[in-house]
This record gives sequence, structure tokens and C-alpha cells, in this order.
Amino acid sequence: MADSVNEARANADIEAARGSAGTDPLSADLPVSVLGRLFRLAPQLTELLDLGARDYGMGFARGRVLWALQETGPVVMRALSQRLGISPRTVTGLVDALEADGWVTRTPHPEDRRATVISITPAARAALATLRESYEALAHDLLAGLDPADLARCQSVLGAVQQRLPEVVAARTAATPPPARPRPAAP
Repeated sequence: MADSVNEARANADIEAARGSAGTDPLSADLPVSVLGRLFRLAPQLTELLDLGARDYGMGFARGRVLWALQETGPVVMRALSQRLGISPRTVTGLVDALEADGWVTRTPHPEDRRATVISITPAARAALATLRESYEALAHDLLAGLDPADLARCQSVLGAVQQRLPEVVAARTAATPPPARPRPAAP
């Protein structure tokens, strides 16, 4: 019973996030409309990735660590943290959990006794292969029947957005003063 209640709450949270992304996907202002659609798609797509990973006892964050390790091969924790763009403390927690579940191993660095090398296990490689097959099948099912020229244009536009995103966010963040915080009511 508790599981179904928690699942219902999680689904309600996801729906609330989709509905309150802060932009209107039907706006007459085309950039606002496009961004609104991206914001509404993001949680749905993340949920799909998370569902597949949860079948293996890991969520989105743990899956990101495993994909990064598959791409880089064995790596020290500091390099993994930098590649993922998350704090070393967060990576340590994720690696601890992945190691406890048998998805990664730690070995001493051959030259630096302070460092540890993180590697994925054969079980993780097999799980990632299955997840990749599922991901590719989803892509083909979802985008079946769309004009290849439209898909190529979409890929090009999304690539440009992805490339511009860090610079634009940094500029907007620098130009935006911190929000005023509400003051607690006097007792």
C-alpha cells in the first residue's frame, strides 16, 4: 500500500512539474513557446531514462556515472567528478552506492597512493548494453514516420541550443540580482 501511495505522490509531483515549467508552450512568442515545450519535455524524458535505470536498481544520477565510466574507461574520482560537473562529495556517494550494488570497483592508483581508480564491472557493461538497446528502440518508436529532414533540422537546432546554453545562462545569472527573500512573520 505504501508503495502505491509513494508512486501516486511521485506521479503527482511529475505532473505538477510538467504543468508549472514557467513558460507557455502555446505562447505566440515563438522562443517562449519553444522553451516552454523543452521544459515540459525534460521531466518526461528524464523519467523515461530513470525508469529504465530503476529496473537495475539505479536512478538517473547513478546511470550518468556508469555511462561516463563506460565512455572514459577506468578513471580517478576527481576526473569523474569533473566530467560529470558535480561535486567530488556527490560522486563519492554515488560511487559508494554503485560499488555496494556491484556496478563499479575501486582499485588503488598505480602511481598515486592517495587516488583510487573507478571501473565499471562486467555486469554494469551488460546492463548498459540492454539499456542502450531499449533507448534506441524508444527513439525509433517515438520518431518513426517523421521526415528525416525535419529530424536533421531538429538535431541541428538542439545542438545549437545545447552549445549556447552555458554562455547564455551564465550571462543571465550574472545580470540577475538575487531574489528578495521573504522575512519571517513576527511572533
